Amino acid sequence: MTHAARTTISALAAGLALCAGLCHAEGPAPREFAWRAPLTVPAGTALARAEVPAQALMRLQSSDARDLRVFNGAGEAVPFAFMEPPGAIAAPPAQKTTAYAALPLFSAAGGARQTQGSTEVRIGDGAGRSVWVRMDGTDVKGAPKLDSVLFATRDEQHLLSAIEVQATLPANTPVRMSVSSSADLAQWSTLPVRGRLYRFDGAGAPVNMMLQFDRPVQLQGRYLRLDWSGQEGVSVTAVTGLVAPVAQPAVRVRGELPAPQTAGSGAVEIATGFATPLAGLALTTPKNNALLPLRILGRNEASLPWRQLGQTVVYRLGTPGSEAINPPVALHGASARWLRIESTTGSDLAAAQLQAVAEFEPVRLVFVASGSAPFELVAGRANTPSAALPLPTIAGTLGTGKVDDLPVATAGTPVIQSPADAGPLARLWPGGAGPGKTTVLWAVLLIGVLLLAAVAWSLLRQLKSGPPQA
Repeated sequence: MTHAARTTISALAAGLALCAGLCHAEGPAPREFAWRAPLTVPAGTALARAEVPAQALMRLQSSDARDLRVFNGAGEAVPFAFMEPPGAIAAPPAQKTTAYAALPLFSAAGGARQTQGSTEVRIGDGAGRSVWVRMDGTDVKGAPKLDSVLFATRDEQHLLSAIEVQATLPANTPVRMSVSSSADLAQWSTLPVRGRLYRFDGAGAPVNMMLQFDRPVQLQGRYLRLDWSGQEGVSVTAVTGLVAPVAQPAVRVRGELPAPQTAGSGAVEIATGFATPLAGLALTTPKNNALLPLRILGRNEASLPWRQLGQTVVYRLGTPGSEAINPPVALHGASARWLRIESTTGSDLAAAQLQAVAEFEPVRLVFVASGSAPFELVAGRANTPSAALPLPTIAGTLGTGKVDDLPVATAGTPVIQSPADAGPLARLWPGGAGPGKTTVLWAVLLIGVLLLAAVAWSLLRQLKSGPPQA
């Protein structure tokens, strides 16, 4: 082998070794992340906690938030841990109560008791009307039924978060139910509920038979009443309560999604661009007296088929300023880089001007404020390995203290890196941030390996051909 060949191979080998070392030693830099925001840490703080803003969650390229980091002023990643494991965590199935049979209410014409065994019920409608109920559920002969039913829930000991209603409903019509409770069948308290009952026709069409209370309700020692004035064809037979969880769920983080784009007849699509699990989706329309039964689909790859994530009815009904608006639909931690919203009746969704807001379970972290300020929270980098420590590793340093009592670091105005900022390769790169330092070094290493193989192959050919003839 000639001296020049040996020198070339030695130089290439040294370069490859250096690149390999750098690839293993260098972690991602702050500028490689799509979203960055300064963290204001109280003076003298060694450990702090922070909540990840919605904008950061909408840049994550992993379903378990592994592309989150905290950096100090020197650009060094500091140790951190998640306060709760992020990602899609299935909630335990809700415990249900026994089913309570509906007791029809009957009109009391002239205020006279209709039959022996009937019980008087006062309805607080201003006029103090008297109506009648048979506690065994039998009819009151000759008395017209009211659009109202009673439930004997006095023995229910659980706090309830919602009720499931067993009822016959008119097809394709949301039914507004008002709910109230009373201890003496005379004085009634309104129980605010969210949602309307509906059952739309067709495969995959929306159905909702649940009314959610604004806050947990105690029905022990009380009766429950449902009213639906002005709705024809409704017949309620029973209700079942959903037991409220012991710990109240955390308030969800909300972020506005891009405007939906028309995608054929009766459908619109939204490119979310993130992998963060969706707890829910709030779909609304600014159009008055609108009613749109929809199904929601999603996928993470353009080559994959759409999968159904949920179904709902978007409505805005009533006079301006006091309209009834549909609640968000639960998506149970689904991850979707693309969302497709389809009308089950073929309605023009472009004319509906749908607005979409994503709901996330909160992501909170605790970090070591090591090094110099300013500290920076970053998010959004494809193919990033997890760097989070187990929570006990950090929490164990607190002794009897709790992580929930640590000082709070607040996120400031973020810097959002667009694909144009990251260079010409950014549009082709997952996450839109372009290749990072580690990726570039691996590319150099691969090119070096190919060059070394080419030199070796050339030298091997020369050796096989023998020395040049004189």
